Amino acid sequence: MNKFLLYILLSATAISTLPILPNLAQSAKKTPIQQNFSWTKIFLVLFGKKPPVQPRKGGSRPIVDICMVSPDAPPEGRIVWSDRPVFIWKGSVQKIAVRPVGSEEDMWSQSVGGIQRTNYTGKALQPGQRYDWLVFDGESPNKFVSFQVMDAQQRDRITTQLRTLEKRLKAKGVNTEAIATAKANFFADRQLWSDVLQQAYSVEKPSPELDRIRKDIPDQLCNTQQTVGSNSPSR
Repeated sequence: MNKFLLYILLSATAISTLPILPNLAQSAKKTPIQQNFSWTKIFLVLFGKKPPVQPRKGGSRPIVDICMVSPDAPPEGRIVWSDRPVFIWKGSVQKIAVRPVGSEEDMWSQSVGGIQRTNYTGKALQPGQRYDWLVFDGESPNKFVSFQVMDAQQRDRITTQLRTLEKRLKAKGVNTEAIATAKANFFADRQLWSDVLQQAYSVEKPSPELDRIRKDIPDQLCNTQQTVGSNSPSR
């Protein structure tokens, strides 16, 4: 067992007695909320023996080691709630892009040299529509992952539930990271793992617990047996 998994296993056993999120001890009123939602609990599932996230790994020269973490490529396809998802990968690429499935034209692209994560910043993606996320090593795309934004009715229902959750937690005075943790837990319960990861990366000043987890996400998810093979951008 690697050191990180040992850390989170030990942390999980202490959740009922030890504070994990920052400022937990400042108010007894905050304690039950912050103990109910823990990054450690969520990522014990994500980093387990059968992780629900299945990155796409491989490719042709010269970026054979690229691993597209999120949105990932499970056999049934990845559904996302966010209309501006986070893209996470491991390896070195020059550019990423988004296209409607079947299109040869980018609707959004970004140079990403030297980074391995970025948020989609283009026009809001449309409910029910399928898109390709592509990575480039030059002028031509090297590989892609297809994903779909959930349909409008389901998305609107979840949006309302998230607003209610956030409003309730703010009324109890919890901090920003605790709200993100609660939302991540909400998404995890619904198997919306791209949105779980987006919440993890949404915190501007993460706690030591979350900071450790975020640094390990690409390595942990790209080194599992669930990682799927490469594909070609041609159809």
